[in-house]
Amino acid sequence: MNYYYQVEGLLRNNIGDVLQGMVAKDLLPEGAKVADREALADLASNEKGMLIANGWYMHSFKKFPAPDNITPVYAAVHIANSALLADAGVREHFRKHAPIGCRDTKTLRLLLGWGIPAYYSSCLTITAKARGPVTHNPDGDVLLVDNVDHPVPDAVFNKLETLLGKKLVRISHDPPDTSGDIESYAKVSEKHMNDLLATYCKASLVLTTKIHCALPCLGMGANVKLIHPNPSDPRLATVAEFIDIISYKEILERTNMDSSPVNKEALEKRRQFLLELVADSIQEGANAVQASGKLKYRLIRAKAALMAKLYRMSVVLSYRVGFAKDKIERVYGAGF
Repeated sequence: MNYYYQVEGLLRNNIGDVLQGMVAKDLLPEGAKVADREALADLASNEKGMLIANGWYMHSFKKFPAPDNITPVYAAVHIANSALLADAGVREHFRKHAPIGCRDTKTLRLLLGWGIPAYYSSCLTITAKARGPVTHNPDGDVLLVDNVDHPVPDAVFNKLETLLGKKLVRISHDPPDTSGDIESYAKVSEKHMNDLLATYCKASLVLTTKIHCALPCLGMGANVKLIHPNPSDPRLATVAEFIDIISYKEILERTNMDSSPVNKEALEKRRQFLLELVADSIQEGANAVQASGKLKYRLIRAKAALMAKLYRMSVVLSYRVGFAKDKIERVYGAGF
């Protein structure tokens, strides 16, 4: 059996996509291979394999899904573009491998609306292992992690330095080198991401706009705050379950940066579920939520199947009576 983890191999513009593959790699047997998320159909079709399928789906639909000899474990999926499900073959693929673990409720509703059993799982990056001691040293650096193409506005940056009484050390989540084939790109980027995670462990505070900086920091136990221009963005819900998200507007109005408590109980519950899901799937040779006889998985299966039927019925009924028809057609296609 070959084991695969996936890394975004087309645009290569966010090292958070590499991190999502790295955390899956850490949970797989030694020798796991990297797969190009944008070219899963190109995986070897003559050997049995298992793919831990998590992360952001996707820029191109042309080479999706993986061949039938590859068993995908959809553990923590975000579907960015609902057009991915416009193809009946793709919908059937997801049904075959359901229930699908979703890292956000928007993806969950999309799949359920097509009648595909699914459940909310959170994000696999909360299973990130600490790279060295997590110090919380008050004399350590205060890091600001964002992207050069979406920088924190100057007014917010300056106010943060005033509130914290420290100079911020800016770190980008852009990959350092996007050249080469998928194996060489993954090797270079994984080393860089490991170095970043080690830096986060040593910081006194990590301020970030990036989901896949905040979540691994939470998983490792590093001190982190997520700041964002729009805290109500549905993609952020997987972080908001564990910590408060601070808006730019709120930062500009604040007089201090008192710490916000981490919901450690919820974090550990989600983390343990994901760790056990991957371990049990490896043991089963299939998606444990689909194949295992354990009670917790049977309950998820039953609930996901029921929710798929009910949600699909509600979407169809709403469309037929003309309620939210434009929105339904925008999500599920014209002539729904």
